[in-house]
Amino acid sequence: MTEYFLRQKAREYFKDWQIWFSPRVKFYDSDIFTIFDGCAWKKDKFIFFQLTTASNKSARIKKIVNFMMPNNLSVDRRFVKAEVLAYHKKKKKFEIFKI
Repeated sequence: MTEYFLRQKAREYFKDWQIWFSPRVKFYDSDIFTIFDGCAWKKDKFIFFQLTTASNKSARIKKIVNFMMPNNLSVDRRFVKAEVLAYHKKKKKFEIFKI
């Protein structure tokens, strides 16, 4: 599954939200804080998200936790959320994991 496909599905998922993806750049990592693919906001809600397939979800969750724990970072759930959106090809929908 390509990154382009996952981004299109994320646009459909966040259809009522303003979304921004980190630019695609060759030869180096362009993720937000080196872990998130994009962010979405709507009124007083803000979500950082990581796109992946269902088979890679545990690796992505581990990557985010390993970044946040040593740096003593946490997410204030009232305003900002962090999520992993794992796309199931057979179910044709995202499975959401809140960090």
